[in-house]
Amino acid sequence: MKVSTSAILLCLAAMLSLGASAARKDAYDRSRIFWDTDTKKTLFNIGNYARMIQLADGRLMVAAENGGIKVIYSEDGGKAWTPAELIAPNPANVHECVPDLIQLTDGTIIVGYNPRPTEPYSEDRRFGIRCRRSTDNGATWSDEIFIFDARHTFADGCWEPSFLELPSGELQCYFANENEYTSSGEQCISMCRSFDKGLTWSAPVKVSFRQWTRDGMPVPILTPDGREIVVIIEDNGWPGSSGFIATTVRTSLDDNWKSGYVDAGSSRRNKIFATEPPARHAAGAPYLRVLPSGETVASYQGNDNRSTNNMDYMNMSVLVGDSSARNFKGLTQPFNIGENYHSLWNSVAVVDTGTVVALGSIGQPGSSNRIEMIKGYPRKNLIARHGTPNLNGTAAKDTYSYPKGYQIILGHENNTRRTMDFLYDDRNLYFTARCIDRDIIDDKADNDGVTLYLDLENACDVYPRNGMFQIFFDVNGTLTMKHGEDLAGYEAGKWIATDAELAAGIQYELKRGSTYYEIEAAIPWSVLGLDHAPTGRLMRADVAVRNRHESSIEYATIVDTSTASSKPNSWAWMGFLLLPAESGVAAPAVDDRELRIACTGSELSLSSPIAMSRVEIITFDGAIVASQSVNHTSCTIATGGAACGIVRVSYADGTVQCTKWRGVR
Repeated sequence: MKVSTSAILLCLAAMLSLGASAARKDAYDRSRIFWDTDTKKTLFNIGNYARMIQLADGRLMVAAENGGIKVIYSEDGGKAWTPAELIAPNPANVHECVPDLIQLTDGTIIVGYNPRPTEPYSEDRRFGIRCRRSTDNGATWSDEIFIFDARHTFADGCWEPSFLELPSGELQCYFANENEYTSSGEQCISMCRSFDKGLTWSAPVKVSFRQWTRDGMPVPILTPDGREIVVIIEDNGWPGSSGFIATTVRTSLDDNWKSGYVDAGSSRRNKIFATEPPARHAAGAPYLRVLPSGETVASYQGNDNRSTNNMDYMNMSVLVGDSSARNFKGLTQPFNIGENYHSLWNSVAVVDTGTVVALGSIGQPGSSNRIEMIKGYPRKNLIARHGTPNLNGTAAKDTYSYPKGYQIILGHENNTRRTMDFLYDDRNLYFTARCIDRDIIDDKADNDGVTLYLDLENACDVYPRNGMFQIFFDVNGTLTMKHGEDLAGYEAGKWIATDAELAAGIQYELKRGSTYYEIEAAIPWSVLGLDHAPTGRLMRADVAVRNRHESSIEYATIVDTSTASSKPNSWAWMGFLLLPAESGVAAPAVDDRELRIACTGSELSLSSPIAMSRVEIITFDGAIVASQSVNHTSCTIATGGAACGIVRVSYADGTVQCTKWRGVR
């Protein structure tokens, strides 16, 4: 058969066209957590197993193992704390260990813990699970309440209680249990139920069990849609794994474990990771919470970025999962500790309108630990508010998109602090950065400085493309700019140096001190190939801080992004949005829009200055207990039995506001 030359050329063109778009990938779909070293604080000089909640009155409450079970409170978001109060003293020859705490929808606070007898063992002192209740916001505490007893020896004990309240009012206590396995080293996860707010408890039911191994350290949540109970555990039975792996087991809320426990081969047992970890990976002692965004956040103690598998030297890792508590990624390590230290028995809390607090027991093997906290801020998208700063090299007196210009916070991994933020107006995109640097180097070919990456077309590619830009702000006061360029007929694009005369249209102001430098820049939309601000368009952005040393270079980057010059991986850059000028608010969670809330009985009445599209009632543990669509500036919604929590309002202009509320009791 004869084929014309024109047909061949058309076929080749089609093939090349397909090749040119083959590098596009799905956009990164998870929040990244930015840890703020300025919020680090030591809560207990000696202690382990710290757990935090936010109470209905706004206070933070922490329970920890410290010569018995002690609690502390903060009224200012964690800056100052009350003296430690002992609420569960150690009986003779028994250690009270591993507390967990919850505030129920009726306001009752419950602290559970794990009595552990010391040797020599005797049958009158058993390993068990207990709790104490407070019905007056922690002013007084009940006597000890029995939940469960295992046997009296270490090999057949029970461990690590954790609580979950269901929308029905049922309270559940999950724990690790060896009581059934006296002739083996096996362990299951058990759960007891209370239907009277923790006063009395049922016999345990088995929740998960893998034969010949040890399911342990359970922490339950209710998924944001209210349909599933998910329990994160440590599981040391995965084929090919060398230790414990953070794993979830689950049941539907309707089933509530009626159909039996989750065994080794069940589809309801899953590793938490979006990408299969390496065989040597260890991820034990996990913890799990829900973000107001509907995402989930998990922590564990593991060997990520450690040179050893020895548990004594493990560090805390935190990841963000989807709304079903699956596909966790975006790994960060809140605490910067040396190779000779560890952060063990960690936990995470979600407070305010989405701040994540990490708590870790930090110390060296063979010595006591101290308990530290640090706050992290989840961001799914970067935003720019409409406004025009005074371009003088510092954001100090300007109103950027986030307070103090702290939208992006980098550097916690080496105890330095770099912050960045954006603004825009009809003429320019504004970018600011402040970097702590005690050894500023400005006389090399690769000086200290900050690179801003932009993907204005949301190309989500692994190569530079048309509409992509990188601008490096050098601490010597100069800048260099490159733009992406498609290569006709090829899959790969490349970076091209932008015309110097065009790049000179960027106004770059630099302010330097002996231990820091600050950047403010006005980038005209015309320099980026646009004739107006692209409001309403989803773009992508990334930043990287270059820290030059005399003999090496290190980079501070947003987690899961790439600074590789030839493959920028813009699909993993953060989504970037310009908020409409008339909204005048910062998204995704804004607190300065006037939202009025009134509580009457079991209903909330809301009114706002613009139309709402959806209203949700969320507990401080992150469970959505009520939700409804709205198309008006006012509405009434049932609280789903909750007495306090967070109202999440989605507005018709696409912004979202999260506000705490509390009923009158």
